[in-house]
Amino acid sequence: MAFYIPLVVWILSVPHLEATDYCEYPLVEKSSLRASSELRTREAKKAILYGDYAWSASQNNYYQYLTIELPERQNITMIATQGKQFTREYVTEYLVQFSDDGDIWKDYRNADGGEKAFPGNKDGNSVAINKFETPIIARYVRINPTRWRDRISLRLELYGCTYVRETISFLGNSMVVIDHERVPIISRKDNIRFRFRTAHPDGVLLYGRGSQGDYVALQLVKNRMVLNLNLGSQLRTSMSVGSLLDDNSWHDVEIRREERNVTFLVDRVRVDDIVKGDFGRLDLNKKVYIGGIPNLGPGLGTRVNYTGCLENLFINGTDITEEMKQKDYHNYYYGRPKYSLVNVEYSCPWGASSETTLTFLSESAYLRYPSYESQRIINVSLEFRTYEEDGLLIYHDFASAGYFTIFLEEGRIKVEVKAEQTPGRVLLDNFDSGFSDGRWHLVSFAVVENGMELIVDGVPMKTTRVLSITSGKFFLIAGGKYGQPGFRGCMRSISVRGYRQAPEPDQIHNPKEVVQAACQLLDLCNPNPCKHGGKCKQNSDEFFCDCGGTKYSGAVCHTPLYPISCAAYLRRNPGTKQAEIDIDVDGSGPLEPFPVTCIFYNDGTIKTSLGHKHKMATTVNGYAESGSYVQDIIYDANMEQIEILVNRSTNCRQSLMYECLKARLFNTPSMGDQDFLPFTWWVSRNNQPMDYWGGSLPGSRKCECGLMGTCVDETRWCNCDAGLQSWEYDSGDLTVKEHLPVRQLRIGDTGSLQDGKKSRFSLGPLVCEGDNLFDNVVTFRKTDATIELPRFDMGHSGDIFLEFKTTALDGCLFHAKGPSDYIKVSIVGGSTIHFQYQAGSGPILVPGETAYVLNDDRWHSILVERNRKEARIIIDGGTKSIREPAGPVRAIQLTSDFVVGATIDYRDGFVGCIRALILNGQLQDLRGRAEKGMYGVEPGCQGKCQSSPCLNNGTCHEGYSHYECDCRFTAFKGPLCADEIGINMLFDTMVKYTIPGSYKSTIAERIRVGFTTTNPRGFLVGLYSNMSGEYLTLAISNSGHLKVTFDFGFERHEEIYSKRTFHEGQVHDVRLYRSDGGKKLTMQVDNYEPVSWIYNVKGSADVQFNNIDFLYIGMNESMSEGFVGCISRVEFDDIYPLKRLFQQDRPEEIIVRSSGNIYEDACGIEAIRYPEEEIETRPPPRVSEEVLMQLYSDSSQVLGGVLAIIFIALICMGFLIGRYIARHKGDYLTHEADGADSAPDADWAVQHSRTGHQVKANPEMYI
Repeated sequence: MAFYIPLVVWILSVPHLEATDYCEYPLVEKSSLRASSELRTREAKKAILYGDYAWSASQNNYYQYLTIELPERQNITMIATQGKQFTREYVTEYLVQFSDDGDIWKDYRNADGGEKAFPGNKDGNSVAINKFETPIIARYVRINPTRWRDRISLRLELYGCTYVRETISFLGNSMVVIDHERVPIISRKDNIRFRFRTAHPDGVLLYGRGSQGDYVALQLVKNRMVLNLNLGSQLRTSMSVGSLLDDNSWHDVEIRREERNVTFLVDRVRVDDIVKGDFGRLDLNKKVYIGGIPNLGPGLGTRVNYTGCLENLFINGTDITEEMKQKDYHNYYYGRPKYSLVNVEYSCPWGASSETTLTFLSESAYLRYPSYESQRIINVSLEFRTYEEDGLLIYHDFASAGYFTIFLEEGRIKVEVKAEQTPGRVLLDNFDSGFSDGRWHLVSFAVVENGMELIVDGVPMKTTRVLSITSGKFFLIAGGKYGQPGFRGCMRSISVRGYRQAPEPDQIHNPKEVVQAACQLLDLCNPNPCKHGGKCKQNSDEFFCDCGGTKYSGAVCHTPLYPISCAAYLRRNPGTKQAEIDIDVDGSGPLEPFPVTCIFYNDGTIKTSLGHKHKMATTVNGYAESGSYVQDIIYDANMEQIEILVNRSTNCRQSLMYECLKARLFNTPSMGDQDFLPFTWWVSRNNQPMDYWGGSLPGSRKCECGLMGTCVDETRWCNCDAGLQSWEYDSGDLTVKEHLPVRQLRIGDTGSLQDGKKSRFSLGPLVCEGDNLFDNVVTFRKTDATIELPRFDMGHSGDIFLEFKTTALDGCLFHAKGPSDYIKVSIVGGSTIHFQYQAGSGPILVPGETAYVLNDDRWHSILVERNRKEARIIIDGGTKSIREPAGPVRAIQLTSDFVVGATIDYRDGFVGCIRALILNGQLQDLRGRAEKGMYGVEPGCQGKCQSSPCLNNGTCHEGYSHYECDCRFTAFKGPLCADEIGINMLFDTMVKYTIPGSYKSTIAERIRVGFTTTNPRGFLVGLYSNMSGEYLTLAISNSGHLKVTFDFGFERHEEIYSKRTFHEGQVHDVRLYRSDGGKKLTMQVDNYEPVSWIYNVKGSADVQFNNIDFLYIGMNESMSEGFVGCISRVEFDDIYPLKRLFQQDRPEEIIVRSSGNIYEDACGIEAIRYPEEEIETRPPPRVSEEVLMQLYSDSSQVLGGVLAIIFIALICMGFLIGRYIARHKGDYLTHEADGADSAPDADWAVQHSRTGHQVKANPEMYI
């Protein structure tokens, strides 16, 4: 379909080809190949696709490349690669560069402006094909491997065809006029594509407009390509892409439009946008201009005509250049537009310009131009562009004493002159603007006797001084003067002798650092690498981000300054009761922070209040039609931000009140089978009109009073529906999260200004409670347990946040990898977090060391970030960062699942709790996955110690996969602190413990002792003080009761526990302690009710048990006969004498005396053990049916053998299970309570039974 058909659809094809032309011919056969390095017998010339050999680089690093020199400039559409056959030597990723001369190279870039990394091979034999979306037009192509398997080895083929070009040039006063007044353009799809080259930063390339306000304007503005569009809605849509486009190199441009969707590409860098307004059709019925305009029109940002070349301009697949050449005087008759050409040439003379452009790559390179000597007038000029703030432009020594120098300092242009008859130095510094902005600037300087003039970009500055000058021998351009920094950047149009001149070879110092005929300045700020609107600045080597005013921080303005929620704020600021702050609900994501009010309650409740612009009650009058008054609610956040806040909250509410004077609300009653026709309603978050009011339920068509049956008119469902002459109201809270917040209010039935009908509405803030961000927590109980999330695209920039709690020294928190890249964060040694990653190069480690332990079973936060400048880790607010290594910054390519809790092969697992996992601002629902049932992972943070498994006040040490009981501060031992430590006492057995020092004094001693005996009397335990003579004893009296005797200085007391007798052979546990300042003594025996004695002690009396020296067990030295039986679990405050008695190295302060053997005894008490937990095993990996069919196809014999083995295994398992079920379990059958079935308690049963306390074991039997 041609461009000139009346109903035109602009659809672009490839610039130089029709869509039907074939352009995939092999090109390498007639080309020459060379490489940066090569192995012997693996030279570059052997890198032929399907060849028997391959090119192999002698070194494996990023600086290796293979160059293909084509016989002439070609249109290259596709590339195919292989590795070295039958080996694991192949390239897995590579970059592509191209050039017209083999010296000046350009990168093939992706849509976001970065170097495009093409996927390579997966083995040495298969072919990997990549098609170029925008074909490469070049004679030279360079392949730069960036990732490889064992060695850089490559075979390749390029596909394309001969490049045919149609070129036109514009001289600044040129243009092409296409008359569409009789042949209008009416299109819903447009496609324009061409190439251009220019040395000028501004110019109009294409402009067209219609009588209905439509226009399309494509122009260069300050060396960027700008597209302005209007489809008749009077709203301009502006798009900008590219930079440094005035470098006299060829650039590709493409515009695609489908109705309101526009794609704009310059050198493959892509920008997408939607045209403003409601129209999707472009109507142009006036003249269309190419290369210039006669006068300024709407949508144009410059009126400068274009100066440069256009090549292969195609509109709707039609070669416009070819159309211009055809002189058909019957165009109108055939429905074709009329072409008018003004000063247009069909050639491109700008390639061999006399304005030789130079690029100075380092400060050591400069030019040394000869001068006309002994001149009294010196006039120099040049154009420059740079990103460096300091550098020498021109320096000249006068033949007489003195000099002048033009230089950049802090981005400003300055001139310093010293001459004869001039006192001191003259400094010209009147230009406040910065000139290190990467744009071309023209500088001219003239110095004569008694005068100087400096002109910068057409702005002159004259100075009159007493000067006497005579020109010297040489001019130094861009450097060469000791003590002044050299210039880095581009220069052109250099004139020091009255004309522009190109340097001779001997005039260039350090020529390796000078590039001629091109400006190779790189715009590192395009596209802007700074996130969230950060301002990008750069020098020749790197960019810098100014994050001021962005509410973000970091090297690329990626890290949020504000907390992600009120709960996160409280963690940073404990003890706060209320705060008005900004929160950033998506962290480093694209959404901006917004203001909220945080309210913190003592019970842990956290509320987040979001305000809006309509806080005050609003009166409505004069709107009779239903919903005719419209009030949009403008919140302090947009709906996307609010939706995240609401969805992450446990519950939300918003109060809504409607006050009425004769104005009706819902017009109730309204039955379900009738249409709901309210006068007033509210609109939900999803733009749905709601049929209920505050305090009611969705679908009820009622207000709160209608739901409760309390309306003023019982026949109505809202108070306001009564239409009374007095003010009434309906109010309540809206609580359905999915409907909140209120987006709009629609009000009606408020009559006219004279009928007295009116209403008022009040809408409260959105108040949300809870935050499932920190409630989204899981527990990893197995070292090989994992949660596998979808692949995480970290790319060039990404961040990961989480909080963890553990007691383990080591463990992998998360891990993901690609063919060669990976990221991994691990705890190492309990006090260090290792952030490891690899992006094509070798592995990089960012160690995050802390001055405290991280395995303390407390919550700790981790934020890891990697961007184009640095990688860093933030642990509990402390930052550790490292710079990216020199060279190109590679994206991290991850192809595996994002594995949380261990490595991807289930090793080095983490055991503990993880919560609030956020990937690039997106909360990951770990808890939801765990609630569905996962191996080794449980929802919530539930440690093993939360069930208090350690008995007798043993300390439980959490392990999450296990627990350990610390029995050091108990009188017990064993895995649960439940194993008795007792001693079998004979009549003469005595245990004496000497308490170190003489300072042990108490008024609240705690004593515990366990015993069993059949002797109706005996000494259990006693405490004595030699210094004060005070004592306390616990014994069994002659009647078998417990007796406590003590004398603490105020008087002697003896108390009898007479409720039971304790010589019947049962095990008893006695606890004795004082309280209330020593005035109350309490004894508890077994599980019976405690018995207390309270003493009336005078205020001056001393109730303290002073200077306790000895603790006796069984008897003391004054007794001839002691306790007979078994004593265990003896403790006095924090002293455990029996445990010390039987420890491996018995201390000297404890002695034992007995006529028999002394050994540790459990006193007949069997230790408590919990049932073993069910062993959990990792489920086998899922295998698809296709894989199984491939494994077992045509293998019936193997399958039969496998089934036979399984059958035998089942028989063996059955035998083992039967033996296990019938094993001896250690049960005992006792007859100690025969005849005492109606006993009130266990002690009475033993004392009054027929059999006593004999114990008989069942015989052991095995089946």
